[in-house]
Amino acid sequence: MLNILKKSDKRTLIHEGYELLLLSHVNELKGVDLERLDGFVIDTASEKEAYSIVKEVRTHQNIQVSLLPLFINNMYSLSNEIMINTDGTLDAVMLSSYIQRIITINKRISTLKSPRNFTHENLIQFKTLAFLYSRNLLLTPVSNRKSLIGYEYPFISLFYKNNEAISLLKNLELAQKNNYVSFKLEDYVHLCKSCTSNYLNFRECCPKCSSIDIISNDMVHHFVCAHVAPEKDFKIDDGLECPKCDKHLRHIGIDYDKPSSIYSCNSCSHEFQNAEMKALCLDCSTENTLNELLEKTIGNYKITEIGEQYLFKTKENATKQNDVVPIGSLNTNLFKLLLNQEINRIKVTNGNSLFVKIHFQYEQLALLNKDLKQDLTKEISTIIKSYLNPSDVLSANSYNNYFLLLPETNETELKRLENIQYNLTKLLTDNLEGTQQQIEIHTHKILGTDSLTTFF
Repeated sequence: MLNILKKSDKRTLIHEGYELLLLSHVNELKGVDLERLDGFVIDTASEKEAYSIVKEVRTHQNIQVSLLPLFINNMYSLSNEIMINTDGTLDAVMLSSYIQRIITINKRISTLKSPRNFTHENLIQFKTLAFLYSRNLLLTPVSNRKSLIGYEYPFISLFYKNNEAISLLKNLELAQKNNYVSFKLEDYVHLCKSCTSNYLNFRECCPKCSSIDIISNDMVHHFVCAHVAPEKDFKIDDGLECPKCDKHLRHIGIDYDKPSSIYSCNSCSHEFQNAEMKALCLDCSTENTLNELLEKTIGNYKITEIGEQYLFKTKENATKQNDVVPIGSLNTNLFKLLLNQEINRIKVTNGNSLFVKIHFQYEQLALLNKDLKQDLTKEISTIIKSYLNPSDVLSANSYNNYFLLLPETNETELKRLENIQYNLTKLLTDNLEGTQQQIEIHTHKILGTDSLTTFF
């Protein structure tokens, strides 16, 4: 028998001792002992409220709560963006038919515990693996025009802002590298080198002046005199005439053929056989050559036996994770050597490279004990690294000083530094209570006239 109970301002569905909390507003989660519940039912037609409920539940600090069954009342039709993060729709009248599913999910999550001493990224990875395990699901990408990369993933995407999609993909790639998940390719995405957006407009350009104002002309080959020239050179009022021998060309395949085409630029009059393809980012207006685009793989992830074993060895793995996260990519002396080489390269090539210094003005950091300081420093390093390109270099000479070398990077391509600053501020504010945290990020365009004393 189904009972709908109202306790103060809270509504619950109860059947055979199993209790689901009905939610029409995210504030209804407050003041409730969520751990005693068996699940939730979204009971609103509002997309905004439904998404807030999904995000609040799925990103809850307690893994036992974040993984609880979450349904949508089948009276409401909500977007796929919300649906993929739930366990589907629920007919309240037929609640008994959902009980076995609720039991199965809750039985699986009851054996899991929130790990301690995990970095932020590793905790997200752990929770995502637990979500897949508790539902026996594939992590399948879903196309979404609102997403910076054109795709989003159930559950894990809730932990990242839209401009942090690269960090999300790196986290999944790390899980694959550790054999926690298997991967099946579904698609490739190509992203802007500056802002990592895939909202790109591909255009053919003049290789000399980069103008897009180009036209294509067929090449004409006259069989009799072997003259080859653009078709425009053959055109007369009543047809085609060879500019070399003055004969009329009447029949293609008999008098002439068109073996290829040639481009002409209306801006600089340059003629060329092959146009250069470029991709204009419509989000940040950066012009990318095809070689500069970031290529990322998109596909399905399935938890492996090793991944399941990892879920139940949290204490052991927490130690391993702390052991493998380096504070900096290079020691300062080696970093200075690479920086000096980059100065010499800029002197010859006039390229664009940047030096970045990240400094933490946190007096409380100095008061932490050695272990806590090391753990927090590793977390800081992990966040910074998640926004770096393969050619970038990270170094640190103390717990509050970090140095970045960003080769071939313009000052207009520094949106990622804003993301780093935001996430580092959030990390330290969350961990060091009662203080006004401040992070300074200084950038310097490397010049051929610079020396190491410019930076240190």
